[in-house]
Amino acid sequence: MKRTGWTIIIILVVAVALAGGYWRFYYSAKQISEKDSLPLLPAKTGEVVASVKTTPIRKGAIKEHIRVYGKIVPAPGATQTVSVPFESRVLRIMVSSGQEVMKGGRLLEIEPSPDTHLRFEQANNTYESAKQNLEHRRQLFNLKLATHKQILDATQALNLARSDLESLKRRGVDGKRDIRANTGGLIQKVFIQEGAIVPAGAPLVEIISQNRLEARLGIEPENNRQVKPAQPVSLTRVEVPDAEGVTGRVREVSRAVNPATLLVDVFVSFPPAANILLGEVVLGKIVIASAIGLIVPRSAVLREGDQDILFTVKNDHTVKHRVKIGLEDQKEIQITGTDLQPGELVVVLGNYELTDGMTVHIEVSR
Repeated sequence: MKRTGWTIIIILVVAVALAGGYWRFYYSAKQISEKDSLPLLPAKTGEVVASVKTTPIRKGAIKEHIRVYGKIVPAPGATQTVSVPFESRVLRIMVSSGQEVMKGGRLLEIEPSPDTHLRFEQANNTYESAKQNLEHRRQLFNLKLATHKQILDATQALNLARSDLESLKRRGVDGKRDIRANTGGLIQKVFIQEGAIVPAGAPLVEIISQNRLEARLGIEPENNRQVKPAQPVSLTRVEVPDAEGVTGRVREVSRAVNPATLLVDVFVSFPPAANILLGEVVLGKIVIASAIGLIVPRSAVLREGDQDILFTVKNDHTVKHRVKIGLEDQKEIQITGTDLQPGELVVVLGNYELTDGMTVHIEVSR
């Protein structure tokens, strides 16, 4: 019996301890839950008082836009391809893709290929031979052994040989030469390798002219008619969201769907000094409409049946208003309604449980 009695006592002590712990846990959780919500407060008269948060109705401008993504690409005419008009051998490459170069900066060092060098030697020999032939004809003419026509033919042959030789020299065929940038910009691509034999006119280096970039954005085909040239566009760097945005304008809207993206291309020009890199992904916000009117946060407007409503607060009581909505963005919405004035307090939090004429307590934002 003694052992049984002690067992009962121990069970009772454990039960009391568990009950006390549960009560403390429940009471603490209830306090936390009540702290995180806007409670209904008892009024002195016994009525229920709703706790709400408000903000003043403001009058101002609102812009509606569509959000689209795209890349930074060269503007029309910004790409320059460097080549030489004769077959050559690449001796040295001084630049690489993505490198910025100044106007006059060295790009490559080349020399004529063996075939080009042979052609230059032949042109030089032809010139020397024509010069000697003309001198010989003049001597014979002085001795009455050559005709005037022979002098003219020899002079013409010399002029042709001289033109051919000078043309090759102007093109740099007479030896090693540096290829320099005609404009400052960004090296888009290097097409060759050191030691390569490059045909005449083949591309060597591609340069994007400095400060001649634009954004190519893609919009849904159904939005095509909403976007027009000269509309303002806000550009944000996706990889650097904290960077300062850039405002540009629509340069052109494509009249065809891009087969690679199934979107309509929109080309946006922006200031040359903008710190945006070639090939970078950007977010564009294209303004498609703007208006001036009464503006409230989106959370202030509620849907009731087939109507939109909101609540204002006057003398600690709610006033229900039916409104019509206009333009809207991600945070705010334009409204029109009777008896609404700028500066009135509109409920933005705690409005789902409100009714017209209800007593409210306005929470102070911290």
